[in-house]
Amino acid sequence: MSRERRILFSAPSAFVLVIMILVGGTAWGGGIKLRVSAEQANIREKPDIMSVILQQLPEGAALEAERKEGEWYAVLVEKEGGGSVLGYVHESLVMVIEAAPPKPSPQRERVEEQEPRPLPPRTPAAPSGVEKSERMGVVFWLGGRHAAVGDLNDGAEGLARYYESRLSAVIDGEVGELHFGYLFGAEVRVPLAPGLYFSLGAERSSGEASSSVSYKGGSSEAAYSTEPSLRTTPVSLALIIYPFRFIYVKAGLDYTFARCAYFYRFSTPGPDDQTESWQEWKGEATSSGFGYQLGLGLDWSLGSRFSLIAEGSYRYSRFDSFEGEDFYQESTSHQSREEGTLYRFRESAGGQETYPLVFIRNRAPTEAGVTDVRKAVLDLSGFGLRLGLKVCF
Repeated sequence: MSRERRILFSAPSAFVLVIMILVGGTAWGGGIKLRVSAEQANIREKPDIMSVILQQLPEGAALEAERKEGEWYAVLVEKEGGGSVLGYVHESLVMVIEAAPPKPSPQRERVEEQEPRPLPPRTPAAPSGVEKSERMGVVFWLGGRHAAVGDLNDGAEGLARYYESRLSAVIDGEVGELHFGYLFGAEVRVPLAPGLYFSLGAERSSGEASSSVSYKGGSSEAAYSTEPSLRTTPVSLALIIYPFRFIYVKAGLDYTFARCAYFYRFSTPGPDDQTESWQEWKGEATSSGFGYQLGLGLDWSLGSRFSLIAEGSYRYSRFDSFEGEDFYQESTSHQSREEGTLYRFRESAGGQETYPLVFIRNRAPTEAGVTDVRKAVLDLSGFGLRLGLKVCF
């Protein structure tokens, strides 16, 4: 009697266990069969691009999804310590090999055989607004930059006004100012976490402004020409954060190597109008220092490996310790060289008014009529715009 009761109790338990196994298999089985079509697919904890990555699968790996939630497939992945966990993969990273079979109709239990579906052609990853795999990338860019510059422009304009006062003449024309330069560069981006990158970059920017003026109505006809120029090479370390799928914010530190140069030429006609008397100054000086940058960029995906980058940025950098050499020559064949510091000072042309001048001197100027002597300051702070191509590895 006791043995019969054990058999009676065991039979329902086994039946319930079988039913649970069949129901569990039905809940997951018969899913959507997938294959990874991108070079690498991220399996995330939640259907969100900023969610934690549970696993990364290579191209060609097979998956089975229970269902689709919007643009994401719910899939089971094996854990390293054993067992499995539910994760999500974006539709742009996989292709459907076999769709889930239709549920049987209550009025019709017979399951019809379906013809095999042809494999869809492989398509590139969708553009911006979809999942981006965190991979190292290199960005190559071109662009332009606007900077205040400051004393270098003041010196070019000041010398023109200085000769205007000495000649008691009027300037015919305008002295151009240097503000804009072209740039090119590259940047390496290394992923630190989902949506967070570390970058190391360098760029080269340069610009110049040539202009010539003449003097009318003074004691003699004369001409003046000038060409200030500037070249910078900033090396930067920055953090890049993607708050949205195709928008990023950048902040970092720069160390900039700067070179500035000036050219001044003043000429007057000779007594017989066939010869010309002239003076020329050519100077070149260098400096370096720290600064910072802030940027906002757009990242348009062109496929699994390429993106188009557009970035606007503000860069701060000021320098006041330029060292270099000045070369002076004139029509009488006299020449001289002078090594020293780039100074900015004001000098009188004989009247009450003084004019800003910028020259390289071996010591601070102390001549009669010279005031407000200090080291020249070049303000290279300003805005830049870059357009580039990102290549992922």
